[in-house]
Amino acid sequence: MVGQGGQVGQVGQGGLGGEITEAGGGTRGVIPYKVREGTSEIVRDENGRPQLDYDLTVPTLLLRYFPTGILGLGLTALLASFMSGMAGNVTAFNTVWTYDIYQAYLRPRATDAHYVRIGRLATVCGVAASVLTAYVAAQFNNIMDVLQLVFAFVNAPLLATFLLGMFWKRTTGHGAFTGLIAGTAAAALHHGLTLPLGAPVGVKGGWLAMVKAYPSEMAQNFWTAIDAWIVCFLVTIAVSLVTKPRAERELVGLVYSLTERPRDELLPWFKRPAVLGVVVLVLSLLLNVVF
Repeated sequence: MVGQGGQVGQVGQGGLGGEITEAGGGTRGVIPYKVREGTSEIVRDENGRPQLDYDLTVPTLLLRYFPTGILGLGLTALLASFMSGMAGNVTAFNTVWTYDIYQAYLRPRATDAHYVRIGRLATVCGVAASVLTAYVAAQFNNIMDVLQLVFAFVNAPLLATFLLGMFWKRTTGHGAFTGLIAGTAAAALHHGLTLPLGAPVGVKGGWLAMVKAYPSEMAQNFWTAIDAWIVCFLVTIAVSLVTKPRAERELVGLVYSLTERPRDELLPWFKRPAVLGVVVLVLSLLLNVVF
């Protein structure tokens, strides 16, 4: 955001509708057009249409609608939210690595001073990896495409594992772990064999072979997530059926069918979790269909 401040400044001074120009940027509503660094030339897709820079929407809104005094407060709040989120991620990363992995499986009986050093080293490595990842993310049109790709690799198989673990008491730890590995591998395989139309081979896919081209990066990410979910779901079931499950008494509070559920008949209908859940699902479906 800071590196593209000049572009946002130009866009923020325009009218709400904005106009396309070959130099100096422009907007469509409140979303600025993506421009090439150094030339201010608008980036266009394979059909000649200008590409929108969704990552600069919030800074553009701040520059356009906030007066001078409030603008500093808005930018401070934006940076504070970013820094707090990053601090939480870094803390979670070094904690999970140090205590849940390193201490549990690699050095279970080391001193506290040793674990502190490992945590600091994990922090440095995690920040360095995030900086390198930022350069990879810069090759995508917007940050949401990157997040959807990450979710396709990580969250999609996790969803299958959680669903089976919560609603099928026969699920085993070996099945869940094997399913997660298989689901992630399936996502990598699908990503390596597909590519969005007009995209170069590399981080956007096609690094194994070119089997199918999708009309957009979002479509590719959705199908990557679907493949990962299906593979994880099936592999988890298959491995769980041939491994020993836990006793039912150990699953109370973890599996839906073995856990006593609170009764909500005395609550008004608009306060019942089932009704609210259906409302959220319907609204999510409508928003996806409309937008």
